[in-house]
Amino acid sequence: MKKTIGIIYTAVFIAACCVPLSAVLIFPSSGTAGKEDAAKQPQLFSDGKLNDRIGTEFDDYFTKSIPFRSQVITAQNTLTGALLGKENNNVLTGKNGWLYTKESTDEFIGVIKSSRSVHNAAETIRIMQDCVTAKGMNFVFTVAPDKNEIYPENMPAGYIKSEKNTLSLLEKYLKDDKINYVSLKDELLSVKDNGAVLYLTGDTHWNGLGALYGYNAIMKGLGGSHESFSGTEYTVRNDWYGDIAKMAYPAGTPVCSQYYFDLDYSKIRFLQPRAVQSNDKLMEELMSDKEENDTTIRTVNPAGKGSVYISRDSFGRAMLPFLVSNYRTTYMTRTRSFDLRGADKNKYRDVVYEMVERKLDSITDTVPLLYAPQVEGISGEKLRNDGKNKVLVKNDNGALKVYGILDEKKVSDESRIYVSISIDGNERIYEAFPITETELLKTEKKSDFGFTALIEGLGDMPQNAEVSVIVK
Repeated sequence: MKKTIGIIYTAVFIAACCVPLSAVLIFPSSGTAGKEDAAKQPQLFSDGKLNDRIGTEFDDYFTKSIPFRSQVITAQNTLTGALLGKENNNVLTGKNGWLYTKESTDEFIGVIKSSRSVHNAAETIRIMQDCVTAKGMNFVFTVAPDKNEIYPENMPAGYIKSEKNTLSLLEKYLKDDKINYVSLKDELLSVKDNGAVLYLTGDTHWNGLGALYGYNAIMKGLGGSHESFSGTEYTVRNDWYGDIAKMAYPAGTPVCSQYYFDLDYSKIRFLQPRAVQSNDKLMEELMSDKEENDTTIRTVNPAGKGSVYISRDSFGRAMLPFLVSNYRTTYMTRTRSFDLRGADKNKYRDVVYEMVERKLDSITDTVPLLYAPQVEGISGEKLRNDGKNKVLVKNDNGALKVYGILDEKKVSDESRIYVSISIDGNERIYEAFPITETELLKTEKKSDFGFTALIEGLGDMPQNAEVSVIVK
């Protein structure tokens, strides 16, 4: 009897374990939650070799392919989020139907990685500004505030807003470095005091009205005249599927109220992406909640004035209707690398670098594609490649890349790093970005004490050249 019960128990257990696998094979789910990438079938071989990531890939595929997964996630988050007020799927259920992303809570409660890391971000922006203005162009750096920066009152109970955070420290450094910085936080808070709702309740981003106020603040920061669109008519439609609402409730995403401005795009020429059907249809696609085909956007507007280059994230994309209607030439890019090496004052009049608050740390993730500015009057101890200091060089498409990591004892929170190159006794000094080349150095950790300088015209170093680093 015991043996029979054991066999039955084992058979039932195995059958129960096989149910999910069988269901995946028969009724695979094609849906994803929020901004998840679609599930891809794992491959045994990759690039002609045995795929050593097949276990991880199968786990990801299996998890995303379970039938009715979206419905289960929605039910679970409705129960534990809306009813119990707990975090789910990186989503916080706030008050009055507002949703927030868990990603923004560190900034909200005042977690700062290090003063050196924030100073590195400010110095990176300063060097960018120096390179841009040296070419005769206007430069503005701006930060799109997190939703809980503007609407802290709807955050879940238990989260206490800190007056000091990465943004407040960065703003101090930006002021010290005389960066042309536009505080969108101050602008939006002043407008909010008049009763305007500027962010989407179920999304991480501002709505069309918030984007309009952000656009006008940036234009004022650039100086000169611009179209304010203050009298432009708009409609408000309850049809926006928010990104964090999709994550929390993928099977039944609640919609948000979105602003749509009545603008004429008929005379605008879209160079990238091309308008297949009509300009209105393309703008509707670019401005939808799907965020597709918007990596690079280039337009020409015969009725506009001036030209603008914008390195931005999805907050910047929401300003697209106003930018393409205002400028004659608009170049908007969503990329990890700020690249203006080929730009001059005849190509762009204005340059805007926009970053969302919760991603400020990513400013120093990737080195801007800008040639290091040459400087004068810098002297001091010269650090070379030794046990504690890594000072390395490589040819980078005809330019010389000098990069490495320095001994922490040689670098203070507010130190600047310079690269010295001496050839036959002739020394030239360049300012380096305080950014670590993690891939080249084969390290996963981003150091606060790294540096990178891309020097124009020195791709092949003479054998008698001496390369060193000066810290000030």
